[in-house]
Amino acid sequence: MGGREISTGQVIKVAVGTSLGTTIEWYDFFLYGYAASLIFPKLFFPPSYNPLTALLVSLSTYAVGFVARPVGAMIFGHLGDKLGRRTGLLWDLILMGIGTGIIGFLPGYSQIGFLALTIATISRILQGIGVGGEWGGATTWLTEYAAKSRWRAFWGSWVQQGVPIGLLWASAILGLFATFPSSSPLALLNYGWRIAFWIGAIAAVIGIVIRLALLESPLFERVIEKGEVSKIPSIEVWRKYWSKILLLAASWAAQNAGFYLYSVYSVTFLTGIGFPKSLGLLSVTVSALIGIFITVLFGILSDKIGRRLGMMIAFGFGLAFSFPYVLLLFSKSFSIILLAQTLMVVAVLGSYAIIPAFFAENFPTKYRYSGTGLSYHMAAPFAGGLAPIIVADLVGEKYLVNWWAFGAVFAAYFIISLIALAVLKETKGKEMD
Repeated sequence: MGGREISTGQVIKVAVGTSLGTTIEWYDFFLYGYAASLIFPKLFFPPSYNPLTALLVSLSTYAVGFVARPVGAMIFGHLGDKLGRRTGLLWDLILMGIGTGIIGFLPGYSQIGFLALTIATISRILQGIGVGGEWGGATTWLTEYAAKSRWRAFWGSWVQQGVPIGLLWASAILGLFATFPSSSPLALLNYGWRIAFWIGAIAAVIGIVIRLALLESPLFERVIEKGEVSKIPSIEVWRKYWSKILLLAASWAAQNAGFYLYSVYSVTFLTGIGFPKSLGLLSVTVSALIGIFITVLFGILSDKIGRRLGMMIAFGFGLAFSFPYVLLLFSKSFSIILLAQTLMVVAVLGSYAIIPAFFAENFPTKYRYSGTGLSYHMAAPFAGGLAPIIVADLVGEKYLVNWWAFGAVFAAYFIISLIALAVLKETKGKEMD
């Protein structure tokens, strides 16, 4: 493997480095989602604007980041398959930090009108391009280090910890400003959200320093030694593997859509039915913390029973739970709502643990960064980006009447992914070349 023997200690170092970087990127990404739902409709629109219209437009700027993610996967997949995983991952973190920092300094509508929303949208595009290059590179880098391990999915699940930890971080920071100090109930709206974005930009700098200390992927070094580096990897992988890319994208669409419905829209829904915003954020925070352990357990499970079966178990449960989940939110009991959030985490984060190994095992080394990144992010505009907007539009402000639409959209995405998984082949135990 590129002339280097890989020890468990080296795998752990890369696992820590990649998971820290993805945590920072997902914190920034989720933070914008919360801000688009809870802050921007009040900050970037005139007071006369219809609240629902402002929410839908604000969520649309959030969705732009998802549209940009496949572009980022193409750009950084090309860099990563030509110049190395480490190089691609450094530059996408730089881009993410810039986008996040700009948002933190934006004035509101009262100062510069709709120009504020325009700049926020452009910054969101930068975030989307950055996160588009992150996942494919991080999973590729780590799974290639763990290529000889029989616990490949377990190691791959370390990258996925960035999602629940990033979500935990974002919801905790905003939840803190929503409840403290008690003498300033508008702390979150006035300055709290800005501090949260500044923290993300500073963390990106720290992540860049950490990644500079890590070594290149041994499998990619072997590709360099053999002179097999592709000239245009992100184009060639699409030409050779387009059907597999689309099927893999569909196979995790339920996780992508479900996660953003559970973590972002559910807070809007709970607030709409009269449940305190701070407790809604807390339910997501605590369930995301539990999700860290669920992710590890499903990674281990898929190393035992296989990638497809593990994901199908998670999605099958999610399909059965789609409508009960929404009904439980109406309880307005924190303990019951937390139970509902945690059970939905089993479906969306259990499946998420498996896809790094599953996706990486579907592509050869010379195309792996591009192939995994495209497979992952092709689903983003139509799943995570679109699902909250669809639900917000169908439910509107009639939460008691149109609640069924929330559950129906959940169920539809679970069905799509189960069909795709039925077509794809198992990859557990496959040699990574």
